[in-house]
Amino acid sequence: MKRNYTRFAAIAAIGSVLAFGSAVEAQAPTGGTTPPPAAAAPRAQRIVIVNIAKVLRDYQKANDQGAEITRKRQAYVSQVQVLRDKVVAVNAEFQKAPNPDVKKRLQEDALVIQRQIEDIDRRAQVELTQLSNDTIVRVYKEIKGVIFDIAKTNNLDMVLCYPAASKEEDDNSPQVAQLMLQTPALIPFYHSQMDITHVVVATLNQRYPGVQKASGETTPMLPPKK
Repeated sequence: MKRNYTRFAAIAAIGSVLAFGSAVEAQAPTGGTTPPPAAAAPRAQRIVIVNIAKVLRDYQKANDQGAEITRKRQAYVSQVQVLRDKVVAVNAEFQKAPNPDVKKRLQEDALVIQRQIEDIDRRAQVELTQLSNDTIVRVYKEIKGVIFDIAKTNNLDMVLCYPAASKEEDDNSPQVAQLMLQTPALIPFYHSQMDITHVVVATLNQRYPGVQKASGETTPMLPPKK
């Protein structure tokens, strides 16, 4: 097969809590007049981050669907390989056949087999491309919905995305370093208790269980800030 039909690449992240405070001191005016009331300080903003590469790696249902696409692709590859082996065998007979009529028949047989290969290849491209596209859109909507619910449940103001390694051992790879430094990437070189990737993964796996697990649905609260 000439194409790679299952791509889940994708990467995302969410947040960093910025506190906006305002300390306005009113000077008592002269003349004994009552000073105006102090302006109320604005509410501290709640912003969090999520590593979507890690979400995709640990989201079991998405992994199950990706594995199913891979199995279907391999099934098509196996079908094509059987036919290609037949073409090789027919060509070998063609080279050894002294009779022109036999050569012509073998040539026609090889052409029929080659058309079968092309038909399977076209069918595989249509089915696997559609299946891959449908899966990517569905996984995107599920992740987006979970993040939205977590944000609403925990009264978050913003969820931000950043590219990063999905495993700690990959953090020193040149590919991840290049990805992290690309514009317009959000680069959280430091954050304190703002990454809710684990909450997103846990909610996804509970709400949309893979083939190995089924359970109820909840939207977890974030732990209180210390």
